[in-house]
Amino acid sequence: MAVTLLVFLAVLGVMVFVHELGHFLVAKRSGVRVEEFAFGFRPRLWSKTVGETTYAINLIPLGGYVKMFGEADGQTGPRSFKAKKPSTRLAILVAGATMNLLMAWVILTMLFITGFQPFTPNASKNPFIVEKPSVAVASVIAKSPAEKSGFKVEDIILAVNGQSLDGGLDFINQIRALNGQTAIVTVTRSGQELKLLVTPRVNPPPGQGAIGVAIGQIGQVRSTWFKAPVAAVYETGRVIGISAVGFADFVKNLVVRQEVSDDVTGIVGVGQLTGIARRMGFEYLAQLVALISIGLGVINLMPILPLDGGHIAIIGYERIARRPLTERQFSIFASFGLAFILLMFLVVTFKDFVRFDVIGRIF
Repeated sequence: MAVTLLVFLAVLGVMVFVHELGHFLVAKRSGVRVEEFAFGFRPRLWSKTVGETTYAINLIPLGGYVKMFGEADGQTGPRSFKAKKPSTRLAILVAGATMNLLMAWVILTMLFITGFQPFTPNASKNPFIVEKPSVAVASVIAKSPAEKSGFKVEDIILAVNGQSLDGGLDFINQIRALNGQTAIVTVTRSGQELKLLVTPRVNPPPGQGAIGVAIGQIGQVRSTWFKAPVAAVYETGRVIGISAVGFADFVKNLVVRQEVSDDVTGIVGVGQLTGIARRMGFEYLAQLVALISIGLGVINLMPILPLDGGHIAIIGYERIARRPLTERQFSIFASFGLAFILLMFLVVTFKDFVRFDVIGRIF
């Protein structure tokens, strides 16, 4: 558990550092005076002032910040953040998320070159890969529909009702979608193609699945070295879409239905996933870092204050309305936004505490 915690903090620290480094570099290049570049939240552990900027490491490693001159009230001048034109402020705000996406792209590029087994659905449908894993039968439960239909260990599953597969999760989803209807499953066995009729169970015994097989994957997703960067761009874009839709659905369900999907997890769940990925191997941990980095970038661009996206939305409003928000209006939006973010954090964290029995594990 201690090792997992250290790995989790290291992963979180790298992503936060990369994010804040984006803001820092673009702000410096744009002529904004950066007063402080800090990792973590206070109380302070270490600091050193170099030139006009104080570099600091704080005790709570769950974030970081770049403090720019001109963000606070009453700070004006040519090197003030607010004095810069909207396009410059926009570039500074977007830089953090851009660095997170760039980090994910680099990791995915290396993974596509070396080969990996993806744990995101439809990753094998990337048009720039040259190799993808096959779905294989790892075990067959006695007296299950699969055994009665003739499934054997090491069968390679090719299709369900003529529809090709994109990994093990796709096979599970296709079988589940049948809702008890008989299907033709195409497999290869010792080089021979076979078609097996199987009828999934609607209410299978616990732990057995609809047809009673355990599946695994043989082989890896791989690309050539010159296609890998493009494959990584494609995968990054795909995960951005999944993350954006998932966050929008989460907000809608929380506000409209007052419920949170079981697919949503927070910092506690990410810590659990980090431990699992660490034990599975480096390629799985690297994948998780890339996915979290993309998610962090996407969430930071959501139009909610005090996130970067909220500040971007204000710049857009001011351009359209041709007048700035008053300090009172800004404070109201920031207060509501912060309250909503805290609500999301508390709800998801509580759900994670219950799901992973955190209290029980402690005591």
